[in-house]
Amino acid sequence: MAEKERYDTERMIMRARYAMSLIEDSWRGGNLSDMEREDFKKQIAELLQGMTTLLDSNTRLGQELADAKKDLDAARDDLSKANKKIGVLESEIKYLKGKQNASNRHRFGDKGEKNTSGTSKSKGRTKDEDENDYIENEGRNGNPSVQGDSTSSESTSAGSPATHAEKAPRDTSNRPDHYNTMHADVYVEHDCDLDALKAMGLTFLRYSRPIDQFDRISVIRQDRYKTAWVRDKDGKEFAIFIPKATDASSRPCIFANEHSYDRPRLVAHTSCTHSLLSDLAVNRFQYAMTSGREMTRMLNEKMHMAPQTIFNWLKWGAEELKGGLKHIKKKLLKHGTVVYCDETWVDVKVVEADGTVHYVKRYMWVIVNLTTKVCYYLYGNRKRETIEKFLGDFKGTLMTDAYAAYAFFSKLKKCTHVCCWAHARRIFVSALRDYKDEMARVFIDLIKLLYKVELENIFFHRTEQEVVRARKLEAIPILSQLLQKANELLKMSDSKKISISEKLHQALKYMTNNWQELYGYVNIGNVLIDNNASERAIRPFTNLRKNFGGFSSESGAKVAATYLTFVETCKLMKKTALDFFKGFFSMTSGGRSDYELIVQELLC
Repeated sequence: MAEKERYDTERMIMRARYAMSLIEDSWRGGNLSDMEREDFKKQIAELLQGMTTLLDSNTRLGQELADAKKDLDAARDDLSKANKKIGVLESEIKYLKGKQNASNRHRFGDKGEKNTSGTSKSKGRTKDEDENDYIENEGRNGNPSVQGDSTSSESTSAGSPATHAEKAPRDTSNRPDHYNTMHADVYVEHDCDLDALKAMGLTFLRYSRPIDQFDRISVIRQDRYKTAWVRDKDGKEFAIFIPKATDASSRPCIFANEHSYDRPRLVAHTSCTHSLLSDLAVNRFQYAMTSGREMTRMLNEKMHMAPQTIFNWLKWGAEELKGGLKHIKKKLLKHGTVVYCDETWVDVKVVEADGTVHYVKRYMWVIVNLTTKVCYYLYGNRKRETIEKFLGDFKGTLMTDAYAAYAFFSKLKKCTHVCCWAHARRIFVSALRDYKDEMARVFIDLIKLLYKVELENIFFHRTEQEVVRARKLEAIPILSQLLQKANELLKMSDSKKISISEKLHQALKYMTNNWQELYGYVNIGNVLIDNNASERAIRPFTNLRKNFGGFSSESGAKVAATYLTFVETCKLMKKTALDFFKGFFSMTSGGRSDYELIVQELLC
């Protein structure tokens, strides 16, 4: 605009000068007087001077306008950059808030329970941290051997056993018992029949060190009082009970198996009966009772003993139970069945070769077979070799999450690997609940329809063939819709046509990158849609971890794995763990050593 005005002004000046030259020519012709001519020239000169001043002012204003326009363009660029930066920061704030909400919900629960201690004993990375990294990596598998433990190798305490020179049996006949500090409230002394020894041709020399046997007996006593219906002198009838004077002395013993205490029947290497050891095992590994609470209960029963004694008894009991693990593993890995597998972390104290003691991160693998109704706890690290060696040549279906260690099984011809839909749904729920992304709701609703199909399969008691037919008829259209919507939303997000939260993007990538394993359950009638069977079996161990905080040795973690295997297997078989342990240790203390057959008899 300024250039156009400048051009018009210059043209006006040129025209004025041209007109002045014409007038001067006419003046020379003598048409005007000298005074008129000078006056006219003066007017023209003033007009030219005004026009020149106007032209300079116009030029200056045009330059200022151009500079202002440049400043305005620069300000617009700065504003655009600031808006972009604000958008990025808002996106990061939204992501961090969602991550904080997810972290708080994981740590404190949905109802806001907080850990009052404010500290954690965990060393290294947990499974949840690795799983979050895997989800943030959009479901792509890394190197499982790198994602394992936070330490380099297993503790030397669990390494090769040391060789010990054989020692001659010690003579315990003259050992004193004054240092024995264990005393129970009820004390029964059994004397040896010396006459029977003489009849057997044996010569009595002296009493040796006595054998102490401890047992816990919990009894619910029923007292039945036979009341009499009477009539008094006035003819009024009512019920009354008057005890007999000799009733107390004539009552029978409340222990029906009193004869079992005639001879000591101890669990090997312990001073406890099968009943007491079973009670200790159930209290610790089924009810997650700490050693401090167990000692308090012992004191209430007037029993004094050291906590380490309990640990030693449980360790020797686990040594006998290990013989029965072969039967459990054989049923667990039965060909053609479905195995559900998951793992969780635990802190374990180890002793290195140089004598240093510290806590390291170890893992407890939980494997469940719902067909044969068995559960197995496997202690070790989180590397692929651990679960690969355990499963061996298993031929069947393996249901897991999408952790990298399980990716190997997708390549095996005789093992079908499927992934859990509950894990995939969990990320969408986090996107909706923690990141407030409403676009995740449609995927949650579609997954809910998949679970509706599975609920109908259970409700109508469908066979495996009927389950596959129902899934192909009802679930496949839902799965196709899920994949289509996920691909469309990812395409629109990548092209910047729509903005989605970081968590929803992770959920979509997790689902699409593991689609083959997530889709695989449709064609297998005896596999469930999720891995919740293994998740439920993990909870007892997480209760132990919460109450105990960790294990003081790797042998202690292996003892826990052994007992939990039988506790959870009894739950699946709808049997009482206490009755199983009592039956098992009763047979072993009676002299049987065929542990595998004992387990088979008790869990048949």
